Amino acid sequence: MGLNMLVNQTNIRESSKQKRKAAILESAEKLFLQKGIDNTTMNDIAKETNIGVATLFRYFPKKEIIIITIATSKLQIILTALQEIDKRTISCIEKLSLTFDFFIEQMSEKNGTLPKLLDNFINYSAISNVSLENMEIYTNVRREITTQFIQMIENGKSDRSIRSDIEITPFISTIFSNFSVFTLKLSLKSNVKVIEPELPSQKQLQIMKTIFLDYLKPKSI
Repeated sequence: MGLNMLVNQTNIRESSKQKRKAAILESAEKLFLQKGIDNTTMNDIAKETNIGVATLFRYFPKKEIIIITIATSKLQIILTALQEIDKRTISCIEKLSLTFDFFIEQMSEKNGTLPKLLDNFINYSAISNVSLENMEIYTNVRREITTQFIQMIENGKSDRSIRSDIEITPFISTIFSNFSVFTLKLSLKSNVKVIEPELPSQKQLQIMKTIFLDYLKPKSI
């Protein structure tokens, strides 16, 4: 058998393996949204993917690996969005506005898939008695998000688009954390029927965004 044929067969096998892994993760994500992480079993995931449980375990020996992989992929979406926003040749206050808009958009994107999954993961990891393998992969991406956001803020000090009379980094980091957490929590309300009509979640976030940005703008703006 020629070298080229061996290489082609190896590439085909690797491509097939990656497609199967992607199908498993897609099935798991769907089930996590429907049933919650804690209530989803490996049997459920195998059945949803139309594979045997033994095959599933060959790809993912533990459910926790699937959980971390999916949660990390959602964080990566946030990191990529921040990186793209920070590349734009606009002021820091405009970048912050776009960052808020990104989270608001996630409320409607596929019925809030990103915030719902991350909120479910945070709650699961907080109460789980099982040690989550490869957690450092998740925490590393979180650290990159924090670094990217702080860099954006530091640039804001230079372009003078945000106030200079407050301790910017911890203040804006607190705003960012609270805004993102609020987005996560509001995403869970989409399936909850309330007795009295209330302000739509996205409208609440828009108001929150306006308050934060108005406070951060220098008096001259």
